[in-house]
Amino acid sequence: MLQITDNIKEQQLLPLFRLAFRPFFLAGAVFSLVSMLVWGLLLSAKITLPSLLPASLWHAHEMLFGFAGAIILGFLLTAVQNWTGYPGLKGKKLAALLFLWLAGRIAMFALPPPFYWLTFILELSWMPLAALVLGKAVIHAKQWRNLFFVPLLLLMSILNAVSLYGFLHYDYILSQHAIWSMLFLVFFIIAAMGGRVIPFFTSKGTGTEKVQPHNYLEYLALAPLLLLAIFIWLPNLSVISAALALLAGVANLIRVLRWKPLITLSVPLLWSLHFSYLLLSLGLVFYSLGLFIPTINATTMIHLAAIAGIGGIILAMISRVSLGHTGRPLNPSKWMNIAFFATIISALVRLIFPYLMPDLILMAYWISILFWCCAFVLFVLFYAKMLLSARTDQRPG
Repeated sequence: MLQITDNIKEQQLLPLFRLAFRPFFLAGAVFSLVSMLVWGLLLSAKITLPSLLPASLWHAHEMLFGFAGAIILGFLLTAVQNWTGYPGLKGKKLAALLFLWLAGRIAMFALPPPFYWLTFILELSWMPLAALVLGKAVIHAKQWRNLFFVPLLLLMSILNAVSLYGFLHYDYILSQHAIWSMLFLVFFIIAAMGGRVIPFFTSKGTGTEKVQPHNYLEYLALAPLLLLAIFIWLPNLSVISAALALLAGVANLIRVLRWKPLITLSVPLLWSLHFSYLLLSLGLVFYSLGLFIPTINATTMIHLAAIAGIGGIILAMISRVSLGHTGRPLNPSKWMNIAFFATIISALVRLIFPYLMPDLILMAYWISILFWCCAFVLFVLFYAKMLLSARTDQRPG
């Protein structure tokens, strides 16, 4: 890691706020398990939302904009320091950004319709500010290759605004469109970052030669996901949407097979990435089939892609990044093997059990939820201390 900050000043900062991955990975993980438990209680009609938002839309919004958004910000605002050599966000400014994110989560849950204006202000502040910080560093270093993340964050902010506008005016179809668009945008970001880091991590972790990308395959894997985020707004385009999802699924399936997943089976931080990416790809393929085959539920298939592709890949990524950026060996606790398996089981339960137990669908949902929570509880238990503590080598970060 580059020594680009004053280590004496760095040691005076609370460790949690020395780099963005620390607060956002920890807060995102805690929020994901709490919000999933709340979702289960909402499904069971044990509680109601004080905000009076439709429960299913609140769940989808918070898992994408709240959970995935926090992890994406933590990753990008940490990585940009390595990309550019420009000091990352830290200290009071980082704490303020985390506060805005947390305030947005509370507002989405608790503030009733008369206070939606405050929800708007809180929820639409943190991501544009992060985009500003990211853009400043990239432009300062003239790292034009990474500049595309700035408009992506701004697009995510626009989709967030549209979803909130729909909530405000009880136009839930509009909100649903924005959430679906965000889902495919998150898939795009995961696929773009996965293409950069998974072959590199695999090469380093197995001592093998890095698999080089084929440009045409990269375009086929990424462009359809971006187009899906756009076409979801247009009416009567199920054929095109299905074709794009199928193309993205197959192309990403070929990608992950090229990355040699079998050589990673002895390395938990690697096989968890590969297998989760595999399920993401298969989820896209079966989602496309579900748009035309009545016996295949497209919503169930997209949950396979979301739970494995977002939850599983995020868990594997934050586990590795947290170790590396706190100066520790890339050797997680053996308990994290259970966590990685738990996200995969959560995805498979959500896929299979509705077909096996259609009369016990609520039980199936709860089983999936509890496996998800098990995974992120283990992450919090084994990573909270290192995220709250200084690096073991006393270097900045």
